Amino acid sequence: MEHPYSMLRTLSFVAWVATMGGLGRLGAEEETSRATIPRVERMPNLPRPFAMRDWRQVTCDYLDLVLDFERRGEHLPLVGWLDERHTMVSFPSYVGGPNDPEAVNYLAAVISGSLVGLDMRTYRGHDWVTLGTNFFNAEEGVYVNRPRGGTGGSFWYDVFPNVLFYQLNELYPGNSASDQQARSVAQKWHEACVALGGKTDPLALPNFDHTGLNLKTMQPVEQGRIEPEGATGIAWLEYLAWLQFKDPRFLTAADWAIRSLEVKPVQQSPLYEVLLPYGALIAARMNAELDRHYDVAKLVNACFEPRGPLQARPGWGVISDRWDGLDAHGLVGSTTDGGGYAFAMNTFEWAGALVPLARYDTRYAHDLGKWLLNLANAARLFYPNAHDPEHQSSYAWAKAHDGKSGIAYEGIRKWKRGAATASADYRTVRGNIVQGSFVSTHFRNETPPDREVFEEAPGNGPPFEHIWEFNLPQARESWLVVAAERIEGGHIGNVFRFSFASRPEGPYISAFSVSGSDPAHLVELPTALRNKLYVKAESSDRSAGWKGPDKLAVDAMAVSYQSRIGPFAQGDLVVTFIDLLKEATVPIVLYRPASAATDLGLYGSSHVGILGGIIKPTNVAQILQLDLLKTDYFHDKAYPTYLYYNPYGSAKTVVVELGAEARDVYDAVSDQFFQQNVHDRARITLPPDTARIVVLTPVGGKILHEGKRTVIDKVIVRYGN
Repeated sequence: MEHPYSMLRTLSFVAWVATMGGLGRLGAEEETSRATIPRVERMPNLPRPFAMRDWRQVTCDYLDLVLDFERRGEHLPLVGWLDERHTMVSFPSYVGGPNDPEAVNYLAAVISGSLVGLDMRTYRGHDWVTLGTNFFNAEEGVYVNRPRGGTGGSFWYDVFPNVLFYQLNELYPGNSASDQQARSVAQKWHEACVALGGKTDPLALPNFDHTGLNLKTMQPVEQGRIEPEGATGIAWLEYLAWLQFKDPRFLTAADWAIRSLEVKPVQQSPLYEVLLPYGALIAARMNAELDRHYDVAKLVNACFEPRGPLQARPGWGVISDRWDGLDAHGLVGSTTDGGGYAFAMNTFEWAGALVPLARYDTRYAHDLGKWLLNLANAARLFYPNAHDPEHQSSYAWAKAHDGKSGIAYEGIRKWKRGAATASADYRTVRGNIVQGSFVSTHFRNETPPDREVFEEAPGNGPPFEHIWEFNLPQARESWLVVAAERIEGGHIGNVFRFSFASRPEGPYISAFSVSGSDPAHLVELPTALRNKLYVKAESSDRSAGWKGPDKLAVDAMAVSYQSRIGPFAQGDLVVTFIDLLKEATVPIVLYRPASAATDLGLYGSSHVGILGGIIKPTNVAQILQLDLLKTDYFHDKAYPTYLYYNPYGSAKTVVVELGAEARDVYDAVSDQFFQQNVHDRARITLPPDTARIVVLTPVGGKILHEGKRTVIDKVIVRYGN
């Protein structure tokens, strides 16, 4: 396929400005200035401690474990067949979780294998690529997150499976059925843009300030939140569709989507989950390839810099912090939830989407290189082998079944949220315990239901009451959290009132009341409380109508507090979140039973091949080779292109492997040749705290210039800025 830019450009011939043996500038008028990412500027050049994993090997170990039908053990095998005809596999999002496959998990695993050089059409004797077509919803014309599922619940869950499908379609080209699906996807999301208000005459931009869009009805969906970053995923899809199919509607949709975000104030960052970096990349590509003038800096910094309450997801961005002596710089997630909560999927996807941006805007080479060094080093913290048992939630399973530490935790917290549970049933008055005991309240959502259930004594008289005893942790802040239900038995108007005290005889402080199948309740505990806590549940006034006794079922209760353990590798499956206080800085949690599942998330681990495909070590520790083409899908013809960042305070010489053919070694940042007509390997010297984009070009290639662009043998090697 010839790239549209290649078809349209008119090249002006210029004479060589350097002989084959000479070095020097080729045509750029001035040295490229750096475009800074303030969040990255605050990160260390040299992360500490430095303990980089072999990300390609991690990817291979991961796939070897999770795609093995013959593995045996607790929760194993992780893959199985959903039907006797073997048309689709089961694939859980968590080890021990439900086996229903998700596109954002399964397709990502297939892409990961492909990025590290595995043929996923034949891996372990199965065509994993074709199995992935089960996520195509023919009725709606797009890929959806679950087989036989539909759209309308969430922009990112609806758009992201299509982004992953497009990546697979580029990795395995030549399939006419997949190409037809790709066209259908682009048509549907163009229709979505129109349904959201996009027009060309007169110009009107679509409004993505909704939770999602139902593609059957073409009606927006509102669920109390907005996910405007859906626009950026659509922009990425539509622009790549335009490159493939040349349908002008697709380019129009891409422009609409990017422009709809440019008009937003900076504080109204569209960042919600995982799509925004794709929009930043596509804006840079459209600037470089089509001479658009989109504000790339605004979109890039929205990916990194957490904003306040006006952000679609307040506090989300890139971590720039040190957690208990460990650099966590570069990871992606919430910067405010408990002081920091980073997620594996988001971290890996950020890298895949943003690293190629340096090709199209070389001013970002330095900061993207520095960020990737920090990210790739800190990403080891998602894995069990980075922590002792105390600092992770699912150590036992990982130790027994994942000796190579290939499956990551869904996320990692700056510190663990502690939960002190009841130590005793202290007293019951005017009622009985009819099921369970205080032990039954230690975990939430146990299967089968394991709850402590009380029944009032019938008739009038003193109210029912029950008191639990807790040992209070030593913590600056703590909250009582209770998940309970009132079961109607005929005590009309009755509620169960909860209160607490430091002594069993009181005085008790009122906390909250349970009137039905309520959501979990919480109350902040006074800092003066020490050592013991007594929690009382009692029926309300007996003068209300009376036909029979009510029941109180307590699923879980705990004193939630900040522990001294950090960082802590976990996820959102074993921990169930009740609420977030103080602008999402204090998570209130209850724990599910550890035996029910784990926090080891295939959901995030499946994206690891992005690092495995992009990153290679060099002869100099902490200088990485980053492949700028690996995740630059549907790019124009290009020579091998690598980003090197030197984090040291002195110059370093890096060895670049050239392969079988001799090459000229060109730097797109400085618009100079390092060396020419080099065989086997080149040695390039990187100044301190400097990045270079090395392009391996043909020996003696003809150099042309078109404005700011540098072209060698009809291939663009530098777009200019």
